[in-house]
Amino acid sequence: MKIVHVPTEIAGQMQTMVNGLRLAGHESNGYNWFLSYLNYSGDINITDAYELIRIVDPIARYADVIHFHNGNSFLANNIDLPYLYANGKAMVMHHWGNDVRTKKITGLRNPYQIPPSYFSDERIHQNLMFTSKYIKHAIVQDYELYPHVADYYEHVHVLPLACKHEDIPVAYPSKDNRNPLIIHAPTNREFKGSEYVEKAIADLKRTKRFEYRAIEKMSHQEAMKTYLAADIIVDQILCGTYGMLSVEAMAMGKVVVAFIRDDVRAKFPPELPIVVANPDTISAVLATLIDLPEARHNLGIAGRYYVEKYHSLSYITPKLLNIYNSAKGGG
Repeated sequence: MKIVHVPTEIAGQMQTMVNGLRLAGHESNGYNWFLSYLNYSGDINITDAYELIRIVDPIARYADVIHFHNGNSFLANNIDLPYLYANGKAMVMHHWGNDVRTKKITGLRNPYQIPPSYFSDERIHQNLMFTSKYIKHAIVQDYELYPHVADYYEHVHVLPLACKHEDIPVAYPSKDNRNPLIIHAPTNREFKGSEYVEKAIADLKRTKRFEYRAIEKMSHQEAMKTYLAADIIVDQILCGTYGMLSVEAMAMGKVVVAFIRDDVRAKFPPELPIVVANPDTISAVLATLIDLPEARHNLGIAGRYYVEKYHSLSYITPKLLNIYNSAKGGG
């Protein structure tokens, strides 16, 4: 197949999926108009809105499948979707979080308050009503986001985050280390619950021996080198699921701490090794992990295995191709 990803790179996922599709023998390219200090590496084409306007028609003629990301299509307000739909183009929309996460559903399901989306609930509803009129297949990463889109699309596919773990070095926590390094890397402090993490760290400093580093405003490549020295990596403790930092940290063999809601946890494979903590329990959870170096080592091994099994390209790519085939078939 000929597959085009456009227009928003989120956490390196566009590049990773493009790589997996190429390894499987398909022609795949990506076009990204979203840049940030994270600066994910790869050969995705960097573009802007003007350039995208010029390539809509050539790509529509070329591609068998167009894989859109983050609620966006080629043009502002997704005004190109009726044209692409009328021309019988197979399309999927991959939603990543704040493009569809409403205050209403979050308030009903999540015990902790998270920052609102950059759109109002009404705007999200309007966007989804319009987009799902022309795109019948949506993708989300897990069942935390699933309820936010389930009532709109004919088909909603749950596809785990993709990780090229072969490129990530492994450094398991030492069984003998009595002075572990804890790292927290908040790309969005309010969303990640950083104030609760840092309060716990400050409290624990009075009774426990460990080191702590907060990683902010650092490129993805630099951050990954820093993570390699960690024993424990604290991800997000409010949202109710885990993100790409957790996946990459597990791939490195690190202990990962994050809040995963019970209803979301029930949908993950039972061997998920993430240590669950929330604002009320983060201090106690970290205190236990600080005292148990052998448990940290074993959790690190379990994390790497989990990523190899459930986030690898060999696991994700066939599932992605099945979604494309469904979209092409009109089902």
